[in-house]
Amino acid sequence: MVVKFYIPDGHLEKFALRVFKRAGFKVTISERGYNPEIDDKEIVMKRIRPQDFPFVLSLGKGDLAITGSDIIREFRLRYPEDGKKIQELLNMRIGKTRLCVAISEEILPGVNSIQEFKNSMGEKKVVVATEYPNIARDYLNKNGIDAIIRKPAGKTEAWIVPPMPEADLIIETTETGRTLRENRCRIIDTIMDTSSFLIANSDSLKDNGKRKKIDEIVQLFDGALRGQGKVNVYMNVLNPKDLGNVIGILEKYVAHPTINNLERGGYDVFVVIDEKELKYILPELKRKGASSIVVSDTRMMVE
Repeated sequence: MVVKFYIPDGHLEKFALRVFKRAGFKVTISERGYNPEIDDKEIVMKRIRPQDFPFVLSLGKGDLAITGSDIIREFRLRYPEDGKKIQELLNMRIGKTRLCVAISEEILPGVNSIQEFKNSMGEKKVVVATEYPNIARDYLNKNGIDAIIRKPAGKTEAWIVPPMPEADLIIETTETGRTLRENRCRIIDTIMDTSSFLIANSDSLKDNGKRKKIDEIVQLFDGALRGQGKVNVYMNVLNPKDLGNVIGILEKYVAHPTINNLERGGYDVFVVIDEKELKYILPELKRKGASSIVVSDTRMMVE
């Protein structure tokens, strides 16, 4: 039994590899190679573009993949029946972006919403550039806009840059909006917030052998993701009278600190907290009687 796992080429690759590493897998990948190596005999890997993952999984060409929720939605709108052959297993919480609607500030300076855009177009046939033609069609239909939709071969935002832009509107993903702002594009609506998901071929989940391995991978990935941004904090409280004050601080951040008796009196206390809270909690713990405080990274949190 072998599970075929598609790993994304492009900007999602580094995020995916980071999760594999935190989950305990060693993945070796060459810059131009398509078959990464992994230190697990029950997994084989293939690297192609994430836009193709829902399609190849629906054909039964593989078992698992990491791709964006925008890509999944686009696929399901285009192929409703094939969309039923894939299943989201885990929100990876990586590669977060927004799928936005934008116009040129110079061409349409007074437009700040999709309704204002519609009114500004009048009876004109609208041209829309996007890599998501089916999401765009669904969105535009809901807003009563008749449009010619084009999937550009290059940068989408270039189609609304003056003079004489090729499109009236673009629907594009953005992480920070910086590229759009630099090209004087104004976001007038957000269609969806996107994230990356671990998805599976539905038939693979019905195979007992593959399902067992897939469940293990999901558990490890989920544990690795839960551990991100968390740290382990160990400390001693040598004076028993200080324990209440120390626990009073910790309970603001965790529900159930772990407390053990020290052999020669006092307590050993352990908690897992968000790393960003360290700068607030450590000085206060020290003042309240904690000592020998040790902080380490949390590799995983498996529940």
